[in-house]
Amino acid sequence: LKKKAAEYQSEHNEASADITGYLMNPINAFLLTKRLTTDWKEVENIMLYDVGSTFLENVTNYRNILPFPGEEDLNGAAVALMRLQDTYKLDTASVARGELNGIQYTSEMSVGDCFELGRQSYINGDHYHTVLWMREAMDRLLRNDNGTTTTKADILEYLAFSTYKQGNIDSALTMTNELLELKPNHERAIGNKHYYEKELAMQKMDRKLRGDDGS
Repeated sequence: LKKKAAEYQSEHNEASADITGYLMNPINAFLLTKRLTTDWKEVENIMLYDVGSTFLENVTNYRNILPFPGEEDLNGAAVALMRLQDTYKLDTASVARGELNGIQYTSEMSVGDCFELGRQSYINGDHYHTVLWMREAMDRLLRNDNGTTTTKADILEYLAFSTYKQGNIDSALTMTNELLELKPNHERAIGNKHYYEKELAMQKMDRKLRGDDGS
């Protein structure tokens, strides 16, 4: 809980220095909205365990006076950041580092931040950006998990299916098999694995009938 409090305090201090300028940055807008939606749910769970229901109830009452943003706001902030990325052809890794056109505007995103951008893209049926941001989340996770609650299995679940939707069935199957190694009873992954294998078999048969199977 102390770690979370320090994170919130740090962002509060940065925003307070120039509120308008801070919120005009789409990276900051997304991160702030995420802190007050998905991240806050995690904080509530920690508070319930650490300090009890009475304190949490007081915080909840305060939220009723000053409403926090919701899932729709979070999705809108994510979409705005994706549009900026596309418009200026920004590299995903650079944006995740808080850089826009080579200029450092804000602190780096965490594994969870990148994952949430991918998840919001997935919700919108935007599998292109889902793949970009889930890959970035995976890269950061493998370099340093830094105590994140986002797991490799979480990322693979979204990344595998969106990779399939992008037309790369081989890679989707590889990722799904990797997911099943981590979670053997994952029902959706089991179903997808059979489907991908069937699709690949049909493609192989089709190539053979057309005489371009490489044999």
